[in-house]
Amino acid sequence: MVTSSRRLGRNASQGKVEFIQYHQPFMESGEYHLKVEQTIAAGEKIAQQTFSREITFVISGERFGPLAPTDIHAVFPPADTIGEHSNVLPHITFESSTLPWERLPGTTDENLTWLILLLFRESDFADESEQPQLQSITLQELLAPSSAKFPQISLERGQHEQQLVNIIDVKKKYLQPLLPTKKDLAFLAHTRQPKGGNDNSEVEELATILCDRLPEPSGMSKVYLVSVEGRYANGDEGSFNFDGAGDEDLIRLVTLASWSFGCIDPEQSFTELLINLNGEPSSPRLPINNDPAAEKFLAQSYVPLPHALREGSKTVSWYRGPLISGSQPDTFNLPVRAADELLRYDSDTGLFDTSYAAAWQLGRMLTLQNQHLAIDLFNWKRKNAQNLKQLEQQVINPPLRSYRQFQAEEITIPEAIAEWFDSLEILQGIPFNYLIPDERLLPPESIRFFWVDSVWVDCLQDGAFSVGRVTPVEAEDDRKMAARNTLLSDDKTITGCILRSQVVSGWPDLLIEAYDTVINDLEFVAPDEANPLVRLRMERLAPDVLICLFKGEIKTVDIHQKPEGMHFGLDAGNESGTFTKSLRDRNGEKNKELTIKNIPWRGDQAKGIVNISAMVDQMKDLLLSFNDPFTSAQFCFQMIKGVEKVRFISTNS
Repeated sequence: MVTSSRRLGRNASQGKVEFIQYHQPFMESGEYHLKVEQTIAAGEKIAQQTFSREITFVISGERFGPLAPTDIHAVFPPADTIGEHSNVLPHITFESSTLPWERLPGTTDENLTWLILLLFRESDFADESEQPQLQSITLQELLAPSSAKFPQISLERGQHEQQLVNIIDVKKKYLQPLLPTKKDLAFLAHTRQPKGGNDNSEVEELATILCDRLPEPSGMSKVYLVSVEGRYANGDEGSFNFDGAGDEDLIRLVTLASWSFGCIDPEQSFTELLINLNGEPSSPRLPINNDPAAEKFLAQSYVPLPHALREGSKTVSWYRGPLISGSQPDTFNLPVRAADELLRYDSDTGLFDTSYAAAWQLGRMLTLQNQHLAIDLFNWKRKNAQNLKQLEQQVINPPLRSYRQFQAEEITIPEAIAEWFDSLEILQGIPFNYLIPDERLLPPESIRFFWVDSVWVDCLQDGAFSVGRVTPVEAEDDRKMAARNTLLSDDKTITGCILRSQVVSGWPDLLIEAYDTVINDLEFVAPDEANPLVRLRMERLAPDVLICLFKGEIKTVDIHQKPEGMHFGLDAGNESGTFTKSLRDRNGEKNKELTIKNIPWRGDQAKGIVNISAMVDQMKDLLLSFNDPFTSAQFCFQMIKGVEKVRFISTNS
């Protein structure tokens, strides 16, 4: 069984990703005139003629927004979530790979983005009323004189004054420290596309814009995607044009998208919560008991529960759900006509074992509760029983009926019935108290690994199949039908894990993978001999409870976030509140010798605003031997951070 031995690492990459500095659109936004002339000269007897045609068309790139949800591929951190993001530089990724370069921040800056991300912290403002508020106004109102500073612009063809646009107004004293410099703009946008796939497949090229500020630690942050079209002066040192505004004056910014998220205590992060999970005991069981007779049952995941007998008396009996600590050697001669046939008595403890009787009765009740299914099952069984009797008669006296005629009346299993029994095989629809009958089996912030008791499932399915079964003859017919139609699964090896933690509620998109081999590789690259197990079921049973079932015996389990969680950011330093950045070599591997130990900041470090151009200079110095031109592609390649994963490894042979 898998125990709580665990390791921490990063997801191995699937294929390769190529980072590209920019992707210019084929044509800039604007109005174009196309004139075509054709001159025909056929000799002296025919006069020369000239034919012409003029066409006017407009290339209308994005300008005011707001962007539609379909225009945005992803944002990170995800909107309206709370997580450990204190060392993350937020980013937004667009479906269009040219969007950041469809307009200019100045008049000649062709390779710089006209869109930037501004992150505001709750602590930035002395008064809550000064926080930026998203407003929706018309273009006519945007162009009209107002108390907020906004440059004079002209509308292009296709843009009308009643078009709605989102804006924020921010005081200069709050905005000025947040605006990236002209040099920084060169490194805050890039495109990327996957490599190494099928050459015939369509390549998905995406554009990404980074923010240069860290979020509010243990607080909320709001990110705005704003336009800076034409608002930077030309030249490498060109700065943002505030139109002579004072510190208390408002600066108006067109906003194309926005989202908010929160940061939590680092000790409550995805990784820390998983590493600190209670994994002892490794399987669902109650604490060790000094009574050997009782301990024999407790070690097998049994719990003592009140038991009401049919004659009205009450007692205490053993019960065990389908999640047990090892494979189950028991067998039963199914089918049975009543749950009582599955009761077992233990003379050492003087208690009944009700586990399989309860499973059988539960299967019967769940099926009867679904009236349409119960009727379909009953009708199908009755028709099948008639066919079986016809087959028996044919075997006894072949002349009575031809085999070909019997074949024509063969009845297949209805899809709804097959799906119902398949769902029971993976315990879908089973009440939680049947799976975990005592809270002590799965305390808060714990993980337990288990085998699915195949006999328990057999009894559950036999109870479900018992609809209409009363007499011994009907029980025998059911046995023949189940065998003939292979309605019950023959594959009995199902294992899994059940997790109760804030990780489940806080990260609803987490993934769980399992292998049939112990993998000790810290880089989490599964060796060729390690076969990933087929995941049969992964479902949240409660806001903080997740169950996962696999086909086969699990030896290694990996828990991680979706690959979309790939993001950009800094590395946590040795001391609280400090940061470093380990760089990658040409092969993409982290190299401790290539580490920026002192992150450059713009202004007070507590504000979390990274000096991007100064950081780029440090990267160039450390990577000097590479002799490569350093662009936004190289910068994002160094800043990218993979998705962390925690590995649980079997320590048993």
